[in-house]
Amino acid sequence: MTCSEISKSTPLYLSGELEPVMAGQFADHLKSCADCRLYVERDAEIDRLIRESMVNEAADAFSTDRRVRARIRAERQIPRRRWLMAGAGIAAGIAMAVVAYRMAARPNAVYAAAARDHLVELVQKQPRKWTTDPGGIAQLATRVGLTGAAATAFAPAEYHLAQGRLCFLEGRIFLHLVYAGAGGNFSLFLRHADDSADSSAIEAHRFDAEQVAGFQHNALSAVLVTGESGDTAVQLARSAARSL
Repeated sequence: MTCSEISKSTPLYLSGELEPVMAGQFADHLKSCADCRLYVERDAEIDRLIRESMVNEAADAFSTDRRVRARIRAERQIPRRRWLMAGAGIAAGIAMAVVAYRMAARPNAVYAAAARDHLVELVQKQPRKWTTDPGGIAQLATRVGLTGAAATAFAPAEYHLAQGRLCFLEGRIFLHLVYAGAGGNFSLFLRHADDSADSSAIEAHRFDAEQVAGFQHNALSAVLVTGESGDTAVQLARSAARSL
């Protein structure tokens, strides 16, 4: 895959919609091309800022999204080298444009980002492309260094695995799984852990109406988000830790 193809494919890669073969070629190119890594990292940061603005000002979410993405498209008409040189300024300008929408500092940035994703994608039901086929979800898992079994092993009572997609939380790619049941749904975000150390402790935080519980087990980092009580979040997280 060439640098030009990377530029064109980045939005699909970040949203998890790139075909598996192309996604592999995309990832291989990033390993050897520092310019493209920088390009993708900046696009991921822009995407994160857009998500924050959508959560905090839902009524103006779509207009903010349109304005920011229109600017991105305009900037991409600049020759690639000039875009990279101007990238920091572009990101800073976009940050200024949405600063009024940003959330206050939280104990754990990844947990806060997971809570935002759950709110935007499941509560507010913003349009996203999801994979509902278990085989397709297993393929998504392999793209973030997980096994297909890890993606489908967790089967809590009264819930079923409904859908999955790849997403970015604080610049890191996670597999976002959604479990549905009679009482509602919850999100489970998974990625390969940065280190091999296991921790039996489950960290729990509340972000507005969302309850978040996180843990690391069997070389996996997991973040669970639900709109139910904090006790429910911890219980589901414990069940997930036993299954994964």
